[in-house]
Amino acid sequence: MSISHQIEAVYQRALRLREQATTTPIDPVLLELALKDLYLVLEELQAVDAELHEQNQILSDTRNQVDLERQRYRTLFELAPDGYLVTDEKGKIYHANRAAELLFAQPQAGLVGKPLMVLIEQGDWSDFQQRLHQPYPTEPWEVTLKSQQGDPVTVAIATNFLKDSRPGAATILWSLRDISQQRCVEQQLQTAHADLQDLIIARTADLVQANAQLLQDLDDCRQGGLQ
Repeated sequence: MSISHQIEAVYQRALRLREQATTTPIDPVLLELALKDLYLVLEELQAVDAELHEQNQILSDTRNQVDLERQRYRTLFELAPDGYLVTDEKGKIYHANRAAELLFAQPQAGLVGKPLMVLIEQGDWSDFQQRLHQPYPTEPWEVTLKSQQGDPVTVAIATNFLKDSRPGAATILWSLRDISQQRCVEQQLQTAHADLQDLIIARTADLVQANAQLLQDLDDCRQGGLQ
């Protein structure tokens, strides 16, 4: 018999004792049984109360631990040097960290609720939409963010898809690393390399011409000596 059924049985017995007490003296045997049942029910209630208290303490400790872990991850999310975004399966932004705020030159509150696609250059839309429909981690690819102020920002994007509890839905984690400076340095190196190649070609031509002139002068000297 469950504790709730025992409580109900004791309650009904108490009602009968009350009704009997109004007409005839209470049977001592019946009274003793009722008190014994009541004592047993109280003992079980105490045991249940102790168990519930222990479970509540465990739940409270677990909740505190989860809150602490959530705060740690939130801090890591906010302080990460790369831009991080959390979007739905269509690319609508739910969360953005401080680095993303700097990349887009917009406050975090202004990014939340916007489709990520409207924040990148139109020339990258096709590749973006294709990547958006790939429910697997992808190799980083590059897009250019729309310039809010100053020069456009080129970023390397990597994604990771997490299944959502809703059918067909997903949460997408985005990592955006600013590679504008890297691309600028690469462009400068390419330009310097091309200039060096041109200089080598020009210098080689000068040396070939000087060598040819020297050979001509030597040949002229020999011919003059023979005469």
